[in-house]
Amino acid sequence: MNQKDCTDCGREMISTLMLRFSPIALKMIYDESEIPANAPQPSRETGDRPAMCQAFSLVRRNRKALTMLKEDHWCLWPLACFKMCPLDDEDYETMGTKLFMKDPEKSIRFMREQYPWLQTDKPLLGFTLAPLESCEFVPDVIVIYCRVAQLRSLIMAAKYQESEMWSVVPDTIASCCYSTIPLLNGQKYNVTLPDPGEYERGLAGEDEIMFSLRGDCLASLMDGLRTINKIGFDYAGLHLDMNMNFPRAPFYNDMFAKWGLTVGDSWAPGSR
Repeated sequence: MNQKDCTDCGREMISTLMLRFSPIALKMIYDESEIPANAPQPSRETGDRPAMCQAFSLVRRNRKALTMLKEDHWCLWPLACFKMCPLDDEDYETMGTKLFMKDPEKSIRFMREQYPWLQTDKPLLGFTLAPLESCEFVPDVIVIYCRVAQLRSLIMAAKYQESEMWSVVPDTIASCCYSTIPLLNGQKYNVTLPDPGEYERGLAGEDEIMFSLRGDCLASLMDGLRTINKIGFDYAGLHLDMNMNFPRAPFYNDMFAKWGLTVGDSWAPGSR
């Protein structure tokens, strides 16, 4: 996909899912020449140094593009997990006990072995963030803050396209890293719980959850969303309905007939 394809998909996604906020497009920056002209560093533009969750909030709420290099961060977790700042053994021992685990030794081992570390030896300067519908680059990762009902549509679309599901780590801290780094390491999709910093300082709502995808999966995800829309499972098309003995997909009735149970009306794809 080119840059225009991405922005077109961003606008379509917002409309189809009735998203309150913009999906966030993230592009990795390895050289300062890659920084878009309209995505300034907060430390240079305003003197501010936001946490990554706050940068996400500025993008999705205020539709602001910005670039976060090492000197722009106010939170240590992305600096460590994106390997912009190196850790030594002492750092692992110190930071590894801050993961809200009862057993310090298990906590340190979890940080060393299971935490979302960027798997690259290529020196990273940082990343640029922008609303997907107006980004001036092809994103490496896209992060969407959504309601659970919207998440259902996103997962359904991804599952339809991939014919498989993926593993999710429901950790309650470092959501900025969990929502991005597994995808940069090769995973196609992820679901992440907003952490306390997201809630207190990034302004994430109590009803929000994060769905993210690798940038090169955007075309496939949108095809999946269009497909589930056609068969009546789109976010806007599902309605509260407590009608008993409701029409079912034909294969439901086939299985009920096989089991000797009552068969009812069937619905055809697109008729719901």
